[in-house]
Amino acid sequence: MDLIVIGVNHRTAPIDVREQLVFTDDEVLKVLTKVREQQTLAEAMLLSTCNRTEFYGLSNNHSAAKKYILNFLNKEKHVDLVNHDNYSYILTKHEPVRHLLKVAAGLDSLVLGESQILGQVRRSYELSKESDACGVILNRVLQSAISVGKRVRTETDIGAGAVSVSSAAAELAGKIFADLSTQKVLLIGVGEMGTLTAKHMIERGVSFLKIANRTFSKAENLAKTLSGSPTTLDRLQETLIWADIVISCTGATQPIVTKEMMLSIMKKRSGRAIYIIDIAVPRDFDARIGELDGAFLHDIDDMKMLVDRNLDGRRTEIPKAEIIIEKELEEYTAWRRSLVAMPLIKKLREHVENIRLQEIERHGKRFCDRDREQIELLTESLVKKILHPIMGQARQWSDDEEIGTLRIDSLYEAFNLERPEVSAKKKP
Repeated sequence: MDLIVIGVNHRTAPIDVREQLVFTDDEVLKVLTKVREQQTLAEAMLLSTCNRTEFYGLSNNHSAAKKYILNFLNKEKHVDLVNHDNYSYILTKHEPVRHLLKVAAGLDSLVLGESQILGQVRRSYELSKESDACGVILNRVLQSAISVGKRVRTETDIGAGAVSVSSAAAELAGKIFADLSTQKVLLIGVGEMGTLTAKHMIERGVSFLKIANRTFSKAENLAKTLSGSPTTLDRLQETLIWADIVISCTGATQPIVTKEMMLSIMKKRSGRAIYIIDIAVPRDFDARIGELDGAFLHDIDDMKMLVDRNLDGRRTEIPKAEIIIEKELEEYTAWRRSLVAMPLIKKLREHVENIRLQEIERHGKRFCDRDREQIELLTESLVKKILHPIMGQARQWSDDEEIGTLRIDSLYEAFNLERPEVSAKKKP
């Protein structure tokens, strides 16, 4: 049996298609329970995020598995991937494993190296186990994926540096001040980007946060969420005198702080520098403010330059991550091949042991108890010595998929052993 994956992601399908194929945790459990009951796939897992939906299955018939998964997705979500095959991708044999390892490592994400996907893979693993759709193969694959995801993030810098404007703004503040917990931060505007930036600041240890907004109730609501204090734009000059760091992202069409206004504010700051991160478009702070002594002004282009440098740094780490992935894939491939020999070795041991016991029972009455003990030891030793080279050879043969399988088949025939089916549900 081999793995197959059918999926869509941010590279292959537009958002209006991806959003139709999103599954909640409850839906994933229901889907995997149905799959297990219908028994078309021996094992299954469904990974569903805002940027990808991937259906993994284990089958000995790729054509039937492909048809089943595509029909299943169409029935559950009413999305026809058969007639829109440019939206999806299909991987078979060992490629689903390589793909999942890359996904867990953050190499296939919309944002290179993002860490959220590893938690999502782990959650998909839990749901597959909870629905009893995860067996020997997927269990091994998912453990490998989680291990690779952790290793890539600890052994490379694939996740280093901010790669969004909001996180870059917080990173810049962290570079300017060694200890953000002692700095007073002012957030102007409660839009999505400003809110995200404030959250990043809190994560970096900011304790003193004021939120200014034209509509006070919105500032108040966000302040409660972030344990800050709200204020209005009417008191902006007063608050700018108070702040050490300013993050501004309003929807104003003209600057809300002019050079003249800022000059007046700087005179009241007793020589204290102020760091302004203006990520609004159009800009909230007059560009000439950067000319003032003690006023350090950064705009969204500065943030984008920082993001680009960080992304370039992450890209240089891709080869290191790929080495970790390929090494894990080699180990998985060797493990899969070893499964071919394991049933034979077990059957052969049982077969020869039964012969040994039958012969001892048949001739045992001719010997006294003491001699019988010696015969037990002697025959056990003979069996081990006879089987040892055969089992070693079988393990080597399993490394050669095509010829090795034929050679292992010949041992089944030579010893008249029944060839077992691989049990997908047997736990390791």
